[in-house]
Amino acid sequence: MATESTTLTRSPYQILKISRWSDVEEIKAKYFQLVKQYNPEYFPDEFIEIRTAYDILKDANTRAATDVELIVAPPSFHSPDFPEFPEKILSLFKLNQELKTLCGDRAVESLTGEDCVQAIHLLRGIGLYHSAHDQMEEAVQAWEQAIALDPEDQSSLQNIYFARWSEGCKAVKSEHYEDAEKCFIEITEKGVQHGAVYQNIALAQEKQGKKEESSESWNQVLEFYNKELKDDPDNDYLKHFVIAIHKYTGGKFLESGQNVSAGASGSAKELGYACIQKGNWRQAVDAFERALSENEDDVDILCQLGWAYLNTNAHNKAFHMWNSAMKKAPGKRSIIDHLVRGYSVFGKRLKEQRIFNQALVQFKIALQHEPNNIEIRVQLAETYFQMRNFASSVQEYQKVLDLEPRNKVARQGIRESKRLGGLR
Repeated sequence: MATESTTLTRSPYQILKISRWSDVEEIKAKYFQLVKQYNPEYFPDEFIEIRTAYDILKDANTRAATDVELIVAPPSFHSPDFPEFPEKILSLFKLNQELKTLCGDRAVESLTGEDCVQAIHLLRGIGLYHSAHDQMEEAVQAWEQAIALDPEDQSSLQNIYFARWSEGCKAVKSEHYEDAEKCFIEITEKGVQHGAVYQNIALAQEKQGKKEESSESWNQVLEFYNKELKDDPDNDYLKHFVIAIHKYTGGKFLESGQNVSAGASGSAKELGYACIQKGNWRQAVDAFERALSENEDDVDILCQLGWAYLNTNAHNKAFHMWNSAMKKAPGKRSIIDHLVRGYSVFGKRLKEQRIFNQALVQFKIALQHEPNNIEIRVQLAETYFQMRNFASSVQEYQKVLDLEPRNKVARQGIRESKRLGGLR
């Protein structure tokens, strides 16, 4: 069974038992560790799943495309005076005994000098122990005690934020999206300004159907990572992640002239497709124009740009794109299909606006490329009918019947045309 065809039922991070914050080397090391544990000869299904997860995460492009749709858990709880945590197991009994001995008859809050410093160290450790055992309330209490002794204790303060972040992730798993949103927003208000948190807010808002709020949050995500990319322009993952956000949002935040394709081949074209899927036609024009500037011989880009132009009322540009594609690849069936559909769609729009003569022109040009297209011949006949040119209407409906003798629309059209036009 090929890994490319495997559909994962879990996050690739869950499968490899790593964090979203893991770097390439950590991912690679964990993969080889799991492969040794799950020999493909004895654990074929597990091996395929592990291999598929690794293939996704080792590539910056596929990893970014995956990451943009996932709720992000917080970084690992840590403290500078416990650098080996969580690999080195902490003893809660030992930490509490040392704190008790240090305090004696004194309250923790009354400690000063070296005793205060040592107490903060022990409280940090107690908090880490509880966090490792998913006892977040107890962990936060310990860190709050440390902060009470030293309000500048950034390590404990950050861990408290991470605990609240974890609470938000648990709420998402329970599908309590409103509670999750509150958790994530709360930590941003208290000072955690990170794109991962903004992404969590956006995804939680999407689940609640809050489109406007979600859109604003995604904009914050983009602002954060664009700044990160500006500070680290050679970061391949960041390039792909910014593009993945644009694709996920259908290019809604794409600014004219913005270079979204730097360092990522084909990304402008892919973004154009994402914009079309979301119905963001102006952004699609921007994306495909950039893609075309990179590869002016790509007839697929020309055809898709034609649709983007047509849906932004740049009709002449649209047909110029399709005709240019025809010149580059004469007789190619897919290009003819684009051109015929383009004339047909434009003709229908003109017909709906009762601009009948111009609609007739579009349908007739389309039929020059595809004379046996029944749908377009019906449209042509119906246009004549609406113009009350019943004789021409009968002629066109008859051509439909010549191609498809049992066509009910054409039979009905002929009867109505003859009746209203007094024809035999």
